[in-house]
Amino acid sequence: MTEIGVGNTMNERDDGLILEKRDGIAGLVLNRPEKRNAIGLAMWQGLGDALEALADDPAVRVVILSGAGDKAFSAGADISEFKTLRSTPEGRAAYDQAMRRAFDRLSNLPKFTIAMIHGFCVGGGAEVAMDCDVMIASEEARFAITPARLGLGYSAPDVERLVRRVGAHRAKEILATGNMFGAAEALAMGWINHVVPAPDLESFVENLARSVAANAPLSVKAAKLTINELAKAPGDRNAELCRQLVDDCYASQDYKEGQRAFAEKRTPDFKGR
Repeated sequence: MTEIGVGNTMNERDDGLILEKRDGIAGLVLNRPEKRNAIGLAMWQGLGDALEALADDPAVRVVILSGAGDKAFSAGADISEFKTLRSTPEGRAAYDQAMRRAFDRLSNLPKFTIAMIHGFCVGGGAEVAMDCDVMIASEEARFAITPARLGLGYSAPDVERLVRRVGAHRAKEILATGNMFGAAEALAMGWINHVVPAPDLESFVENLARSVAANAPLSVKAAKLTINELAKAPGDRNAELCRQLVDDCYASQDYKEGQRAFAEKRTPDFKGR
């Protein structure tokens, strides 16, 4: 497979994230293993910042999200912060704004995203995973969304994220019971895309990421963002954006390279332009 990117870099940040870049693939790690990667305000803010930077990074074609350690992708939002940071309407608004920004940057990232899930994937952590394009879990992964067990109310956008994945009836069961579901159950619901044995999880995700990264970036972007638009109500869709994404592909050097490579029976060398 054609190598892409500009070498390996790793940055352990002070917002609870680790960012690694290698061969066109970025790994973004939720790095609070002592708290099962619970997401605090600093991490929500850091997620938004990191994803915003990755959106404009031409060296990155695929982003893999994962959790540090062997216990969890993420146990959800850090509830221990709620008493202080969400104790007033103003505090809740600021906290929710940081969350919404992270979710928006992730769902609209013009790069392909993969959630690599082991252990617990709960609450806000499950929402982060659901905003990725593909969710891949080990057989030991466990899923739950538990506002009913905490006295919380989930906003319509948060509930909609789950309904799009599993349908209305399954979403009602998940939210009303707060039960934990195994990886096989989550797969049967359509909550996740793949379940693989734990020892094979990283290699499975790596192979998928490399197969996407080798393709034409503008084509991948067009497919992802067009599907995002089609998931909206008809009146909310940006038809002009969808047309422009297709036009950008046809006007690209990669389109010409794809035709040449096909005629010459070789692997194309896409540049993302």
